[in-house]
Amino acid sequence: MKVLAALAALTLSGAANAADAPAETASEWRQVTPQAIRIGGREFTPTCSQARGADPAYRFWFRRGASDGLVIFFDGGGACWDDVTCAIPRLRHAARDDDGFYKAELIDSDNPNRFSGIFDLGNPRNPVRDWSFVYVPYCTGDVHSGSNTAHYTDPDTGEAYTIEHRGADNFRAVLRWMKDSLAEPERLLVAGSSAGAYGAATHYTRIRQAYPDARTMMFGDAGQGVTTQAFLDQRERSWRFAAPRGLLPRNAAITPDTDLVALLAARFPEDRFAQYTTTHDITQSSFYALMGAENACATWTNAMTEALHRRQGAGNFRSYVAAGETHSILRTPRFYTERSAGAPLAEWLAAMLAGAPAWRNQACEDCLTRVQPCQY
Repeated sequence: MKVLAALAALTLSGAANAADAPAETASEWRQVTPQAIRIGGREFTPTCSQARGADPAYRFWFRRGASDGLVIFFDGGGACWDDVTCAIPRLRHAARDDDGFYKAELIDSDNPNRFSGIFDLGNPRNPVRDWSFVYVPYCTGDVHSGSNTAHYTDPDTGEAYTIEHRGADNFRAVLRWMKDSLAEPERLLVAGSSAGAYGAATHYTRIRQAYPDARTMMFGDAGQGVTTQAFLDQRERSWRFAAPRGLLPRNAAITPDTDLVALLAARFPEDRFAQYTTTHDITQSSFYALMGAENACATWTNAMTEALHRRQGAGNFRSYVAAGETHSILRTPRFYTERSAGAPLAEWLAAMLAGAPAWRNQACEDCLTRVQPCQY
C-alpha cells in the first residue's frame, strides 16, 4: 500500500438552497444545495462518496453572466474502482493537493473564485468571461458517471467499507435545478477537466435533450479515454457506469476501442467537439498503470495519439496536443500561456466557440519523443 500511496501522489493534481439564496449579479458566485429528486419512480439524493471520515454533503456553484452563453463545467479529482484505489481517498485535511487516488468530499479548493483559466472573468482573452456558469464539483470517485453503492475490503486491515458512487445521480439533480431555474441559453459549452472531461461526455446527450435549441459544444480537458478491459469490467461492477444515452445498443459491451467522444460527434453533427492533452500527461498515464497496463508511461502516449487520429476524421472534432507531462489546463493560468501547439489555446477555444471555419487541429512539433525516461 505504501508504493500505491506514492503513486496516488501522481494522480490528483456556507451552502444555500436555490429557493432562499440571495439574488446574484454578473460578478458573484453562489453555492446551491440540490434537492433530492424522483425520476421514473427512483429517488436520487445528492451525496459525496461517504468514504470513512468524509463529509457527505454535496453542493454546486452557479454564476449568472451578462451574455446568452452558459458553461457547464465538470470538475476533476481522480477516481477509484476497487479495494485498493477506493481505500486511499483524499479528504479535506490532506496535507497536499495530490494525496489520495480520488477526492472523497468537497474541499476548500472547490471554489471557482480561486480558479484561473476560463474562470478568470476579468481577463479580456477569456472567450467565456461574460457567460453564465454552472460549476459541478466532484467527490464520488466515478468520473461523474456512477449510480451504485459499492462494497469493498481494505487490503491492509481486512475491514469492509462502502463508497457511494453517485456522480451520475448528483448531476441529474443539478440538471433538474438548472431546468427549473435557468432559461435555455443560445450558446452552451459543456466542459470538464480530468475526471470532469469524462463527466462532460457522460452527460452530453442528457444536457442536449434538456436544451435542444442551444448551439452546443463540448471541450474535454485531459481525459482521453485510454483504458484497459480489466478496468472497464471492474468499473461496471463498481459504478454501474451510466453510459451516454442513445449512443450504444442496449446492453452493448464497452471495450477500450469504444470511442464515446467519436460517437457523440457522429450523433450531433452540428455541434463542435474538442479535446486538449499533453503528449505525456503523467496523471493520465499513472491511472493507466493502475488499470493494469504494461509500460503505461509509454503505451499511454501511443494509444492516445492513435485514438486522436481516428477521432480527427470527424468534421466537427478538433484536438489541441501540447508538449510535456502536465495535467489539465482549463482552470489554470497556463490556459493563457500555452502555445506549444503553434497557436494560443485561449484563441483556439474562442475560434471553436465562434464557429470559425478556420478552426483546425493543433499539435506541438517533435513532442512525442520523451525528454526524460519513464519513471514507472
